[in-house]
Amino acid sequence: MAAGTSGTSKFRITVIPADDDGCRFYLEQYKPFRLASLQQDAHAFGSTYVREIGFDDATWLGRIRNPTVTTFVAVQADDNRVVASTSLVGPLPNADPASNPYQVVSEAIADGVTTNVSGEEPLHFQMSAVYTSPEARGQGLAKSLIKAATAEAHNRARRQGRPLVLSVVVYAANSAAISVYERCGFARGAEGPKLVFNAFKNLSVEELNMYFQGEL
Repeated sequence: MAAGTSGTSKFRITVIPADDDGCRFYLEQYKPFRLASLQQDAHAFGSTYVREIGFDDATWLGRIRNPTVTTFVAVQADDNRVVASTSLVGPLPNADPASNPYQVVSEAIADGVTTNVSGEEPLHFQMSAVYTSPEARGQGLAKSLIKAATAEAHNRARRQGRPLVLSVVVYAANSAAISVYERCGFARGAEGPKLVFNAFKNLSVEELNMYFQGEL
């Protein structure tokens, strides 16, 4: 698994490819990391451990084989263990807002929140599930992952000659995560926090939409 690898002697930032090696890595390394994360910090995720522990291998592999999702991970160089991750979702469809789960991205354009202004239709991406294991925190891994995913979104938009809209949804109460995103060039959406119902947890939480406004 070598696609998109970068990092230091202790950790590597890499993209998990959807080939045979990548799928094996996803099941052997990423899956345990994801399940442990859901147990350790259940409040940080929209999904739950009870839900995902029941997934079969086909369901897990369906995620890594999804062509609209690019999964970035930080792995320990000595044992290849995943200690942090994020996903870049997109390009997102320019669908009718009523059927588009990422309606907020379209709303951002209407509000003039974009990293480029032109007559071209923007390319929409959303960053998801940035998480670092407790034992690996304080070493800048979340920031490195955010920068890697942001660079990928920028490169893909640039290759198509289109402006970029890149967003992330954060729990409004997660001040630490909001601070990290702000340091990485994201700004809080003008619409402010919104109360959103989570069917997996059967509760409503306030979510904040943030949009990339920085420079690489």
